[in-house]
Amino acid sequence: MTEPIDPSTEPDRVGAKPTRLGVAITRTGLAAWSILGILVLLWAVIWVLGRVHVLVAPIVLAIAVIYLLNPVVSRLQARGVPRPISAVVALLGLVGLLVLLGWLVIPSVADQARGLGTDFPGLYEDTAAQIEDLIGATGFTVELWTYDELETFLTDPENQDQFLSAAFDRLGRLTSGVLEAILVFVVAPVIAFYLLLDLPRVRQETVLLIPPVYRDETVYVSREVGGVVGGFLRGQLFVASIVGVMMSFGFWLIGLDFWLIIGMTSGFLNIIPFVGPWVGGILGFSVGLVTDSVSTALLAGLVAIVVQQIDNHLVSPTVMRATVRLHPAVVVLVLILGGALDGIIGVLLAVPVTAGLKVVVGHLWRTRVLGQSWEEATEALIEHPAPPPPLRDRLRRAGEIIEDVVEGSADDHQPVTAAEPGKPGSGPPPG
Repeated sequence: MTEPIDPSTEPDRVGAKPTRLGVAITRTGLAAWSILGILVLLWAVIWVLGRVHVLVAPIVLAIAVIYLLNPVVSRLQARGVPRPISAVVALLGLVGLLVLLGWLVIPSVADQARGLGTDFPGLYEDTAAQIEDLIGATGFTVELWTYDELETFLTDPENQDQFLSAAFDRLGRLTSGVLEAILVFVVAPVIAFYLLLDLPRVRQETVLLIPPVYRDETVYVSREVGGVVGGFLRGQLFVASIVGVMMSFGFWLIGLDFWLIIGMTSGFLNIIPFVGPWVGGILGFSVGLVTDSVSTALLAGLVAIVVQQIDNHLVSPTVMRATVRLHPAVVVLVLILGGALDGIIGVLLAVPVTAGLKVVVGHLWRTRVLGQSWEEATEALIEHPAPPPPLRDRLRRAGEIIEDVVEGSADDHQPVTAAEPGKPGSGPPPG
């Protein structure tokens, strides 16, 4: 009599229980095909955008405006304000803020720009002399044009003809760039406004297009990607504003010439990670060295270092509530790649796009190959920093440390601990 076959011992038969190796191979295959499909879709999107390049900038700006204003619109709507009125109020508030900043900043920037134009001959002479001395210290000899020689060259009729010819050759490109800029700042707010009006309905209709078997997972991952990218855009814009203010104030405090122009430049460039404080420090050091003294240049570099440390350890951790860990080398590489693909737009999009792709690809790999749950994959990919302790507790803790140092307890080389409960001056330890 034939004995019954145990399915677990016959994994190759139809209906048999799959082995761990078979499950791993199946998961790896699904993940590989899913990642390949995402990459093909991404390539198709890039190919299409390359054919309609003129629409990239307004679409990107419109998406940034939506990420920036949608939380405000949603909160107003939750308090009973109709969504169209909420969208109008949010957009008018943003425009009013930009106008106010322009009214406050533009006059000072114009004054410093006129001063830069007046002082440019002397600055050029000093810079050229210092470059000659620096190169001469290495054993080489170089002679740069003086400002008078440069002015003579630029005012020469033959050279002016060449400049005019080159300018007319580039006139078409310049006109196209101006038209694109006008298109961006006119079309982008309109697109953002209409999308803000219909965003809930657009989300609902988009979800209905997803096959039911993948709908819940796609909505979950999309929400995580939206939270990371939106948090990055809003947080980076806020951090850039703070960095610009701190750099400008620091440069003004040390008496650096053109402090507002340099501070605003560093703040604007801080939208791109790692760029703002470095550029501000280099510009501040150079201007201080040329216009004043070595001590002013060193102070300008010190201001940039202090602002960078405040940004890295206090401002950014407080603002960035949900971030994806990206190695600094990866950030630098994707910034270079983004600049090579699409100039300044590519540089601005490089980090948030990379963060979003890491969430999607990491989710597929961890859920399909490693067998993790959605929550486990999210916890491994997205970092949610703990909120810092209240300012009152931090100030109290700083006061305790200063008091201990003054009393001489710091000389014992013992770590400072919080006071015991019930004793005077006790307070919660820092979080």
